[in-house]
Amino acid sequence: MFHVHDSAVRGVEGVTLRETDQRTRFWWYYPGLRSLNLLLLGCIVCDMTNGYDGSMLNGLQVIDRWGDAMGNPKGTRLGTITSGTRYGQLGALLFAAPMLQRLGRRVPIMIGSCILLVGIALQAAATGYDMFVVSRVLIGFGNTIQNMACPILAAELAHPFQRTQIIGIQNTTGSLGQIMAAWITYGTSFMMSSWSWRLPSLLQAMSSVFQLVMMFVTPESPRWLVHMGRREEAYRILAKFHAEGDESSQLLQFEMAEIESAIEAEKAQALTSWMEWFRTSANRYRLFIIVTSGFIIQWCGNALITYYIHLVFESIGITSSKKQLLINGGMTISGFVWGNTWSLLVDKMGRRPMWLIGLSGMFVAFLMITVFTGVNSSIGYTNTALGNATIFAIFLFGFFYKMPGCMVPSYVAEIAPFELRAKAFVLNGFADAAANIFSSYTNPVGLGAIGWKYYIVWCCVLVSNFTIVYFFYPETKNLTLEEVGQLFDGASSSTDAKMVNDETEEKEARATHIPVVTTVQ
Repeated sequence: MFHVHDSAVRGVEGVTLRETDQRTRFWWYYPGLRSLNLLLLGCIVCDMTNGYDGSMLNGLQVIDRWGDAMGNPKGTRLGTITSGTRYGQLGALLFAAPMLQRLGRRVPIMIGSCILLVGIALQAAATGYDMFVVSRVLIGFGNTIQNMACPILAAELAHPFQRTQIIGIQNTTGSLGQIMAAWITYGTSFMMSSWSWRLPSLLQAMSSVFQLVMMFVTPESPRWLVHMGRREEAYRILAKFHAEGDESSQLLQFEMAEIESAIEAEKAQALTSWMEWFRTSANRYRLFIIVTSGFIIQWCGNALITYYIHLVFESIGITSSKKQLLINGGMTISGFVWGNTWSLLVDKMGRRPMWLIGLSGMFVAFLMITVFTGVNSSIGYTNTALGNATIFAIFLFGFFYKMPGCMVPSYVAEIAPFELRAKAFVLNGFADAAANIFSSYTNPVGLGAIGWKYYIVWCCVLVSNFTIVYFFYPETKNLTLEEVGQLFDGASSSTDAKMVNDETEEKEARATHIPVVTTVQ
């Protein structure tokens, strides 16, 4: 096993960026930071479409008019509808990394939004099964580009001491999308026309329209600008939003120094090829974490509750469509509340505790679901108390799922170095898509074949996930992106941040009106 140790993190000449923070009040007292967080809403809402999609599909399966229009799909046909977005995701992964590397972060978000809106228009206008599946492929394609670019832009643009919370809240907007879809489909289920399912499909466009508009005013990633040789633009963005316009800020000087040092070191190592993941033991270790985290967060039983909750309800004896929709709506509200709560606690609790506590809690919840459902099925679902206890266990699962669920994008962004960050999200997205496609086909078949006993499989998977995280996932709490790089690569192989002090560079800096980055005594 490759080991990391926090002694390798030495920041700039022995001082980490956190030690330069001069803020004495809450973030909303600072105009620059307040404006930045408002602009980042365009990134934050990126997961809303994904959450909306899963909850909407749950709701549509309960609406008879949708079933009639689609030919009442079951088994693999239902799995294909569910997997449509994942097939689009796999297709987008082939283009996303070079697009992010060449065009930056903002432009791909705009491109993804446009593609997604075309898919939503086709979905709302679908006349049958085939057209609906094609529309979902386009939705998955556009949404994947968004979901790769938004966490990277947020991670590289957010204030370094708010990065984890921003990305965590971004991940919980999926729950906000679930809430909207659950209650919209509940309301439209009373409509007696095809608009009962077309209207929820059309309203899926809301978040993408908002993102498209916001990207016209959101600044580009400072790290990408430095990488492209546009240092002055990057400096002014960081000065405006991170240092409140104070170009002599110690935090600003150290932040620019760390960014420039890390990018120069990575360019020197030519970290551009996919084979770079295998070049060093540190990168191989990163690769293992990035790929396994994509599988783990999707292979923990959540797909059952996200896309096939109606089958779960039927397996525990709840057959009323209105009751299913109401419980689904309650679950989405619970997920939104807990997702935001855990997002605000990531930097206090740390990454490892949230992974381990979350996986342990999910195991306990799934074990409860398995036992309660097994006992209740043996008596013909006549025990109301057991049915209610099973519903409680489903809510408990959501409580614990949101602990690691809210931080996976930020953890991936932290683990990967700049040159490999876009590729890291491709690999994590591929693992996510592969896990979901597998689950899309096996879950309805497994539930149909062996009923509640299928839950035992996920109990075993959760134990395996816990073991992987316990032995291989390091803590990255309270470190900048560049300092996490030092954690993996070691102090000896990570160049100290560049501190400009020679006379020639001072003259150049004065000529361009960019303050010299110097060591703060």
